[in-house]
Amino acid sequence: MLQSSPTWRIIVLLAICVAFISTVYTAPVPKPKPKAPAKISLAQLQKAMAGNCPQATTGDAITCKDALPYINAAIKKYKLKSKGQRAAYLANMFYEGGHLKYNHNLVTKSQGTRSIMPAVSLRVFVDANPSVQKLWPGYPGSVVNDSIVEVLIKSRLDFEPGAWWALSGPNCAQTAAKLSGSQASFEAWEKACINGGLDTIAARAIIYKTVYASI
Repeated sequence: MLQSSPTWRIIVLLAICVAFISTVYTAPVPKPKPKAPAKISLAQLQKAMAGNCPQATTGDAITCKDALPYINAAIKKYKLKSKGQRAAYLANMFYEGGHLKYNHNLVTKSQGTRSIMPAVSLRVFVDANPSVQKLWPGYPGSVVNDSIVEVLIKSRLDFEPGAWWALSGPNCAQTAAKLSGSQASFEAWEKACINGGLDTIAARAIIYKTVYASI
Protein backbone atom coordinates (compact mmCIF):
# COMPACT_ATOMS: atom_id res chain seq x y z
CA MET A 1 0.00 0.00 0.00
CA LEU A 2 1.33 3.42 -0.93
CA GLN A 3 1.75 5.89 1.89
CA SER A 4 1.04 9.56 1.33
CA SER A 5 4.06 11.79 1.45
CA PRO A 6 4.51 14.38 4.21
CA THR A 7 3.98 17.13 1.62
CA TRP A 8 0.57 15.80 0.66
CA ARG A 9 -0.42 15.43 4.29
CA ILE A 10 0.48 19.07 4.90
CA ILE A 11 -1.53 20.17 1.84
CA VAL A 12 -4.57 18.20 3.00
CA LEU A 13 -4.33 19.63 6.53
CA LEU A 14 -4.04 23.17 5.16
CA ALA A 15 -7.10 22.63 2.98
CA ILE A 16 -9.09 21.38 5.95
CA CYS A 17 -8.00 24.38 8.04
CA VAL A 18 -8.95 26.85 5.30
CA ALA A 19 -12.37 25.21 4.90
CA PHE A 20 -12.95 25.32 8.67
CA ILE A 21 -11.91 28.96 8.95
CA SER A 22 -14.13 29.91 6.00
CA THR A 23 -17.09 28.17 7.62
CA VAL A 24 -16.57 29.76 11.03
CA TYR A 25 -15.72 33.28 9.92
CA THR A 26 -17.99 33.77 6.94
CA ALA A 27 -19.70 37.13 7.41
CA PRO A 28 -23.38 36.67 8.30
CA VAL A 29 -25.89 37.74 5.69
CA PRO A 30 -27.68 40.80 7.08
CA LYS A 31 -31.39 40.30 7.62
CA PRO A 32 -33.59 42.72 5.70
CA LYS A 33 -35.04 45.42 7.90
CA PRO A 34 -38.81 45.20 8.37
CA LYS A 35 -40.64 47.71 6.24
CA ALA A 36 -42.11 50.68 8.05
CA PRO A 37 -45.85 51.21 7.59
CA ALA A 38 -46.65 53.25 4.51
CA LYS A 39 -47.19 56.95 5.08
CA ILE A 40 -50.46 58.65 4.24
CA SER A 41 -50.02 61.58 1.86
CA LEU A 42 -51.94 64.82 2.22
CA ALA A 43 -53.77 64.12 -1.04
CA GLN A 44 -54.80 60.68 0.23
CA LEU A 45 -55.99 62.09 3.54
CA GLN A 46 -58.03 64.79 1.83
CA LYS A 47 -59.61 62.21 -0.47
CA ALA A 48 -60.35 59.91 2.47
CA MET A 49 -62.02 62.80 4.28
CA ALA A 50 -64.36 63.25 1.30
CA GLY A 51 -64.47 67.05 1.47
CA ASN A 52 -64.77 67.18 5.27
CA CYS A 53 -61.35 68.58 6.19
CA PRO A 54 -61.76 71.44 8.70
CA GLN A 55 -60.87 74.79 7.20
CA ALA A 56 -58.84 75.98 10.19
CA THR A 57 -57.10 74.60 13.24
CA THR A 58 -59.07 76.17 16.04
CA GLY A 59 -60.59 74.83 19.24
CA ASP A 60 -60.82 71.06 18.89
CA ALA A 61 -60.79 71.18 15.09
CA ILE A 62 -57.58 70.54 13.17
CA THR A 63 -56.93 70.83 9.44
CA CYS A 64 -55.90 67.81 7.42
CA LYS A 65 -52.50 69.39 6.77
CA ASP A 66 -51.87 69.96 10.48
CA ALA A 67 -53.20 66.53 11.44
CA LEU A 68 -51.16 64.57 8.90
CA PRO A 69 -47.81 64.44 10.79
CA TYR A 70 -49.55 63.19 13.93
CA ILE A 71 -51.49 60.57 11.97
CA ASN A 72 -48.37 59.21 10.28
CA ALA A 73 -46.42 59.24 13.54
CA ALA A 74 -49.16 57.23 15.27
CA ILE A 75 -49.37 54.75 12.38
CA LYS A 76 -45.61 54.20 12.55
CA LYS A 77 -45.39 54.02 16.34
CA TYR A 78 -48.16 51.45 16.70
CA LYS A 79 -47.15 49.45 13.61
CA LEU A 80 -50.31 49.62 11.52
CA LYS A 81 -48.64 47.80 8.66
CA SER A 82 -51.59 46.79 6.51
CA LYS A 83 -53.77 49.08 4.45
CA GLY A 84 -56.82 47.69 6.23
CA GLN A 85 -55.42 48.50 9.67
CA ARG A 86 -54.63 52.07 8.65
CA ALA A 87 -58.06 52.46 7.06
CA ALA A 88 -59.82 51.10 10.16
CA TYR A 89 -57.93 53.52 12.41
CA LEU A 90 -58.78 56.48 10.21
CA ALA A 91 -62.39 55.49 9.60
CA ASN A 92 -63.15 55.06 13.27
CA MET A 93 -61.42 58.35 14.09
CA PHE A 94 -63.32 60.21 11.38
CA TYR A 95 -66.64 58.74 12.50
CA GLU A 96 -66.14 59.30 16.22
CA GLY A 97 -64.41 62.67 15.98
CA GLY A 98 -66.58 64.26 13.31
CA HIS A 99 -63.82 64.23 10.70
CA LEU A 100 -61.20 65.89 12.92
CA LYS A 101 -63.62 68.44 14.35
CA TYR A 102 -63.77 67.11 17.92
CA ASN A 103 -61.34 66.02 20.60
CA HIS A 104 -63.98 65.63 23.32
CA ASN A 105 -67.35 63.99 23.64
CA LEU A 106 -69.83 66.87 23.64
CA VAL A 107 -71.52 65.60 26.81
CA THR A 108 -68.93 63.54 28.71
CA LYS A 109 -65.75 65.61 28.88
CA SER A 110 -63.62 62.74 30.21
CA GLN A 111 -64.26 60.93 26.93
CA GLY A 112 -62.12 62.07 24.05
CA THR A 113 -58.90 62.26 22.06
CA ARG A 114 -59.32 62.04 18.29
CA SER A 115 -61.12 58.69 18.43
CA ILE A 116 -63.39 59.91 21.28
CA MET A 117 -62.53 57.06 23.64
CA PRO A 118 -64.06 56.70 27.12
CA ALA A 119 -61.85 57.23 30.15
CA VAL A 120 -61.72 53.52 30.95
CA SER A 121 -60.39 52.76 27.45
CA LEU A 122 -57.85 55.57 27.67
CA ARG A 123 -56.65 54.00 30.93
CA VAL A 124 -56.16 50.68 29.14
CA PHE A 125 -54.06 52.52 26.55
CA VAL A 126 -51.94 54.22 29.22
CA ASP A 127 -51.42 51.00 31.18
CA ALA A 128 -50.21 49.22 28.03
CA ASN A 129 -47.67 51.86 26.97
CA PRO A 130 -44.69 52.67 29.21
CA SER A 131 -43.67 55.63 27.03
CA VAL A 132 -47.03 57.26 27.78
CA GLN A 133 -46.90 56.43 31.49
CA LYS A 134 -43.99 58.87 31.84
CA LEU A 135 -46.52 61.69 31.61
CA TRP A 136 -47.60 60.79 35.16
CA PRO A 137 -44.78 61.00 37.72
CA GLY A 138 -45.61 58.42 40.34
CA TYR A 139 -47.54 56.22 37.89
CA PRO A 140 -49.84 54.35 38.40
CA GLY A 141 -51.07 55.94 41.61
CA SER A 142 -51.00 59.45 40.16
CA VAL A 143 -53.33 58.68 37.24
CA VAL A 144 -56.86 60.05 37.54
CA ASN A 145 -58.95 58.38 34.85
CA ASP A 146 -61.26 61.32 34.22
CA SER A 147 -58.32 63.63 33.47
CA ILE A 148 -56.37 61.31 31.15
CA VAL A 149 -57.92 62.88 28.07
CA GLU A 150 -56.65 66.35 28.95
CA VAL A 151 -53.13 65.10 29.71
CA LEU A 152 -52.94 63.31 26.35
CA ILE A 153 -54.31 66.29 24.41
CA LYS A 154 -51.95 68.71 26.15
CA SER A 155 -49.04 66.40 25.32
CA ARG A 156 -50.14 66.21 21.66
CA LEU A 157 -50.77 62.48 21.91
CA ASP A 158 -54.45 62.69 21.02
CA PHE A 159 -53.98 60.76 17.76
CA GLU A 160 -52.26 57.84 19.48
CA PRO A 161 -54.90 55.97 21.54
CA GLY A 162 -57.03 55.14 18.50
CA ALA A 163 -54.02 53.96 16.51
CA TRP A 164 -52.87 51.68 19.32
CA TRP A 165 -56.37 50.33 19.91
CA ALA A 166 -56.96 49.50 16.23
CA LEU A 167 -54.40 46.69 16.38
CA SER A 168 -53.46 46.12 20.01
CA GLY A 169 -56.63 46.86 21.94
CA PRO A 170 -58.44 44.03 23.74
CA ASN A 171 -59.89 41.50 21.25
CA CYS A 172 -58.54 43.47 18.28
CA ALA A 173 -55.45 41.67 16.98
CA GLN A 174 -57.11 38.69 15.31
CA THR A 175 -59.66 40.65 13.30
CA ALA A 176 -57.18 43.48 12.62
CA ALA A 177 -54.88 40.97 10.94
CA LYS A 178 -57.68 40.10 8.49
CA LEU A 179 -58.78 43.62 7.57
CA SER A 180 -59.08 44.06 3.82
CA GLY A 181 -61.20 45.88 1.28
CA SER A 182 -64.25 43.80 2.16
CA GLN A 183 -66.99 45.25 4.34
CA ALA A 184 -67.27 41.91 6.13
CA SER A 185 -63.67 42.16 7.37
CA PHE A 186 -64.32 45.64 8.73
CA GLU A 187 -67.57 44.62 10.41
CA ALA A 188 -65.81 41.69 12.09
CA TRP A 189 -63.13 44.06 13.40
CA GLU A 190 -65.72 46.63 14.45
CA LYS A 191 -67.74 44.09 16.43
CA ALA A 192 -64.76 42.51 18.16
CA CYS A 193 -62.59 45.57 18.68
CA ILE A 194 -64.82 48.64 18.89
CA ASN A 195 -68.39 47.67 19.70
CA GLY A 196 -67.81 44.84 22.15
CA GLY A 197 -69.69 42.31 20.03
CA LEU A 198 -72.62 44.59 19.28
CA ASP A 199 -74.01 45.31 15.83
CA THR A 200 -72.01 47.39 13.40
CA ILE A 201 -72.74 51.02 12.58
CA ALA A 202 -73.51 51.45 8.89
CA ALA A 203 -72.15 55.01 8.70
CA ARG A 204 -68.77 53.91 10.04
CA ALA A 205 -68.57 51.07 7.50
CA ILE A 206 -69.30 53.53 4.68
CA ILE A 207 -66.45 55.75 5.86
CA TYR A 208 -64.14 52.72 5.96
CA LYS A 209 -64.97 51.90 2.35
CA THR A 210 -64.13 55.46 1.29
CA VAL A 211 -60.92 55.56 3.31
CA TYR A 212 -59.72 52.17 2.08
CA ALA A 213 -60.23 53.21 -1.54
CA SER A 214 -58.41 56.50 -0.93
CA ILE A 215 -55.19 55.35 0.71
